[in-house]
This record gives sequence, C-alpha cells and structure tokens, in this order.
Amino acid sequence: LAAAPAGAAGKARKPGPAEQIDALASRAAIEEVLFDYARGNDHADEAMIRGCFWPESQHKHGKFEGKSQDFVGFAMKILTVLKYCKHHISNVSIRVNVDRAFSECYYNAHHRRPDKAGTGEEDQWFEGRYIDLWERRGGVWKIIQRRGMSDWNSPVAPAEAPYSALPPGSHAERDKSDEYYRILALFEGGK
Repeated sequence: LAAAPAGAAGKARKPGPAEQIDALASRAAIEEVLFDYARGNDHADEAMIRGCFWPESQHKHGKFEGKSQDFVGFAMKILTVLKYCKHHISNVSIRVNVDRAFSECYYNAHHRRPDKAGTGEEDQWFEGRYIDLWERRGGVWKIIQRRGMSDWNSPVAPAEAPYSALPPGSHAERDKSDEYYRILALFEGGK
C-alpha cells in the first residue's frame, strides 16, 4: 500500500479504511491483468493480451520499442508458431497511488518450437521482469507503459519427443479449444 501524503506536521498520514480497501482491490485487479497477459501468451489469445494495455501504451522489450499494441502483433508472430508455451508470473510488487500504479513482477517462460531443421522440436527457457506503469480509467486498470527485461535465456535444447505425443486431453492447447475456455464458459453460465 502506498503511504498517504504527509499531514500538516510533516508526518505521513495513515490511509483510512476506504483507501486501504481500494488499494487492496486495485492490487488484486492489477495481478489479474498480469496473469491474463501470461495466459494470453500461453494460448496465443491476441484479444486477451491486447486487453492488458491502454491503446496508447508504450512498450520496450528486447529489440522492440514502440506502442504496446504493436508489440502484441510482433509477439503473435512468435507465439503462433510455438507448439507449447508457459509463462509464470511471480514476485509481484505493486504500489498504488489513487488511479496510478507501479509494479514489478518476475516471469519465467518455456517455449517449445519447431527446430531450425524442421525435423523435430526444441525447448528454450527465459527469465526476466516486467516493470509497468498503470492507469485506472473508469474503474479499469491497464498498463500505460511497460519495460520488459530479459534477464536470462537458456541454451536451446532438443526435445525428446514432440509435444503432440502427449495423450490427447492431458495437456494445454494453444488456442481457445483449451479446457480453460470451456470450464470458464460453464462457470460464467452458472454451472
């Protein structure tokens, strides 16, 4: 929780109950956006990823620098050829100041893709951080500026077997046929 502005005596004012509840609710909403970003990457769900950013949001990650909406198009070219990917978000730190927020979180990602020879598959792991500025508009939190940091990449490793060799129905799907979407629809339908 962010400290309240200093009072007349120069001491930090303790946030009242309403401010504390709003800060906690804001933190939960921001975490959900971070998780949606990871989930959107894992299922190549372009709309879900785009929904994490305000239209004018700025983005810098690796060689890319520009609008976040353009970064999503850049990322989709990578995501749509992957056989599998998982993005894990951790160490989430959020500071809220009314309708603005700052966050840092760590990510760990695993990508399974076709190998360069086209005869098999290969794996690579990535670690880094997302450092974000946020704005709340109309009660909705979205990222207004992102700095993606790539702190570590593993060497590429050949996969022992293709991802498709896993038993059907036992693994994540890269699109909206994944069980996440089916079970979410049941939940939203009241079942």
